[in-house]
Amino acid sequence: MPDPVPAFSDSVFSILPETPNTYSLHPVPALPAIDPRIDAHYHASAALYKQWSCEGHLHFGYWRWGLNPCHRKRMLEELVHQVVSKLAPGAGTRLADLGCGYGAAARLVAACYDSEVDAITAVKEQKREGDAVARAQGLGGHVTMHHGDFRRTTLADGCMDGVYALESLCYGSGESKEDVLREAARILKPGGRIALTDGFLVKQPGGTRARMVRATEEGWAMECFAQRDAFIGAMRKVGFEDIETEDWSWRMGPCALHGPLLMLWLEAKRLLRGGTLQALERAHLRSCILGIALGTQRDLFRYLFITAKKGRP
Repeated sequence: MPDPVPAFSDSVFSILPETPNTYSLHPVPALPAIDPRIDAHYHASAALYKQWSCEGHLHFGYWRWGLNPCHRKRMLEELVHQVVSKLAPGAGTRLADLGCGYGAAARLVAACYDSEVDAITAVKEQKREGDAVARAQGLGGHVTMHHGDFRRTTLADGCMDGVYALESLCYGSGESKEDVLREAARILKPGGRIALTDGFLVKQPGGTRARMVRATEEGWAMECFAQRDAFIGAMRKVGFEDIETEDWSWRMGPCALHGPLLMLWLEAKRLLRGGTLQALERAHLRSCILGIALGTQRDLFRYLFITAKKGRP
């Protein structure tokens, strides 16, 4: 079992600190190294993430009529199906999972759709664990885990039928995330599709809300959230077309409510067993609460599902 979790007594606000398609293969400026805070965050929060999903899903779940809102595992898996189904997966198709974590989604896709998945994570231990689980499940030939930077993969030009990302492209650079979008376009075949989910700012926050956004970003080791219009603009710039967006904010609500309940359960364990939280674990939990608060700010923040097609030269 993971280490017991101590009290989380801070209130939400007391924790706050005061174009046209032009895709080409021409070289782009060198990217900065992976932020070491990302690696530190996922190491420190590994036990907390495993409490969220023992399979290793690192995202929220999708609720629809017919799904039990108390069954978190089903909702987590439903999000994967809702996203990947837009890529027409099947035998012989090759997909890339950008920011795969422990590879839980990649294994689900390989098992359910018989697709081959190249799954990329910046955390070496996630790659090692994902490899071991894939082999144990007999999926070693269908899931290939890569340790590296999803902004500059070692995958060949135009080798993928589809690319997906589940709440991970927020770790790209800047408000537009153009670097990872450019890489996604590079590895996709002409006509191939991208499908992704993430949280997006729809305008610049001010005052208390700006501090809330920044505290959330820092707790999850992100440079910044994507800004919706800048992100869509970058998609067009690197060669994506037929871009479609759907607001899934309310679809995430039932699963998001599991967060506070899970924290109460962890607190009860702490009272029985004692223990302390690391600073990065505490920051992660704060971001979870602030993220739920952001989700209620409809004029500021949306959870979006975005699909697009790579244009042909």
